[in-house]
Amino acid sequence: MNKMITAFIVLILLLIFSPNKSFAQDEAGCQTDKCHSTMGIKKFIHGPVGAGICTVCHTPVKGKKHKFEFAAQDEELCFSCHDGKRDMLLEENVHSPVADGNCVGCHDPHQSDYRFTLKGDASNLCFTCHDKADFEDKYVHGPIAAGDCNACHNPHASPNEFQLNTPKEQLCISCHKEKSEIMNKKHIHKPVSEDCTNCHNPHANKEEFMLGAAGEKLCYTCHENIATYQGAKYQHEPVENGRCLDCHDVHASDNPRMFVKPQEALCFSCHTDMNEYVSAQEFKHGPVIEGDCNACHDPHGSENFRILRKNFPEEFYMPYETDNYAICFQCHNQDLALNAKTKTLTDFRDGDRNLHFLHVNKEKKGRSCKACHQVHASSQAKHIRESVPFGKISWELPVTYTKLENGGSCVVGCHSPKEYNRKK
Repeated sequence: MNKMITAFIVLILLLIFSPNKSFAQDEAGCQTDKCHSTMGIKKFIHGPVGAGICTVCHTPVKGKKHKFEFAAQDEELCFSCHDGKRDMLLEENVHSPVADGNCVGCHDPHQSDYRFTLKGDASNLCFTCHDKADFEDKYVHGPIAAGDCNACHNPHASPNEFQLNTPKEQLCISCHKEKSEIMNKKHIHKPVSEDCTNCHNPHANKEEFMLGAAGEKLCYTCHENIATYQGAKYQHEPVENGRCLDCHDVHASDNPRMFVKPQEALCFSCHTDMNEYVSAQEFKHGPVIEGDCNACHDPHGSENFRILRKNFPEEFYMPYETDNYAICFQCHNQDLALNAKTKTLTDFRDGDRNLHFLHVNKEKKGRSCKACHQVHASSQAKHIRESVPFGKISWELPVTYTKLENGGSCVVGCHSPKEYNRKK
């Protein structure tokens, strides 16, 4: 007798909890050879279907056979079980199907071959609404290529724009951890601090790294003023060839202007001969001491010789005009060569005789500043150069300068040895 009772209980339990059999809604049940015979047979089955309790969602209409109505409408039917998901409607950004109460737009309410009873596999489901062509190109972002849109987007709702899983400025670094240290740099490129997608397409693009444009063209979309240097008379070679990254880090740097190295080291990494020369000299020009090459040179381009920021003559001899030496006079007194006599304008004087005036104010052979001074560095005081190029074959006239307490002496091939004394 006990065995019969036990067998009866087991039979009842099998009927209730069998995953592929529906608990009878009426005498015939929902799942028969004639009705809903394919229900509950796929890999992923909605809980009520698996338990065979269809009336959780479908309520029989009283007095009418095989007539049903939903237990609740739209998302409220889903929330009657998935109540923990209700708060997602309060988020700032809600996926359209969710906002419309159309849960079955993505989920099959009965069964599916896909997890969460989705109506398709990952990205293919998304492409039923989103144009697939927008996500196909030569270079495709890893999550898109793997069909995992949810790596970046919450499919239901999010406090972040585009239903991103985290704020934009944090999302990229959550995968690209090798870039995480850039946020601790002193200088961060504005797109990095605001939105990586200003430069990178987060889905797919024809350019490497999914950049919005190739090379310098991408930089010029924001830095329009730099694009104008491409028409300059004298162009810095990296700018001329569109190699912005030779000098600038596109993400962040501890150096001003996002230089990849401190300014002086950056310039000398290409101008190696100048590096060797300057390093060997005792007396250096002020901007060189400070490592500020940009004080005199525009690093992008210029209408002036040697990409100087202001005028300086390329010619060695020319009649003197102050404007011709504007680059020098942005620091030095612009009147120092205007008066034949002075006690204040310059220390290069013999008594009150202005020796700067003497050298440069000649009708035909007024000397350039570089006739006597080496503009970067020299082994002699006052940046006096060791030699002066002369003639068509560029013979070097030696220059020996000695600084004295109240003046100096000069032994040069241009003239006989001379001394000057400011105390006369």
